[in-house]
Amino acid sequence: MSLKHGLLGLLTLRKSSGYDLSKLFQESLSYFWVANQSQIYRELDKMEEQGWVVSSKVEQDARPNKRVYAITKEGNAELLRYLKDDSAAELGVVRNPLLMKLFFSSMVDREYSIRLLENYREVCVKAMQEVKEQVAEIGEIEETAAKPAYWLYSTNYSVAYYEFQIKWIDETVARIRSLK
Repeated sequence: MSLKHGLLGLLTLRKSSGYDLSKLFQESLSYFWVANQSQIYRELDKMEEQGWVVSSKVEQDARPNKRVYAITKEGNAELLRYLKDDSAAELGVVRNPLLMKLFFSSMVDREYSIRLLENYREVCVKAMQEVKEQVAEIGEIEETAAKPAYWLYSTNYSVAYYEFQIKWIDETVARIRSLK
């Protein structure tokens, strides 16, 4: 996935301001894709230049004016092109700063590595709880062949991912501590 495709997907749900897209992104996609608000605004500008989205200025009395974005026919076509592309080579690309740090951790005292892993464990536990809370808030949905719950599949992946991370961290910390 690229950020632009995630934003196009969110815009299929409803017209949104950049701020609202950023908030919606954090509430739904941030468990498997990271983007900050400035990246989202930059991407929206590029997508508007490409004709994938259009924006309109909304004047507000009590707040600053805002731009509201909507997906265009061309943007929808691009999203569908992306979704129908079944090549999987790029899907296996992993960029993990934790693993980069751990790989080179022989250069520092092992207590730094243990602290890093334990801190990351806390992040995983919190993120997993947030995902589970969101699923609980949504509640039971009726899933049919015509309307599979794809969002739930990706959410279940996120929960399993965090469970794996926590188990791996616990095992790795125990192994590091056992070294004499």
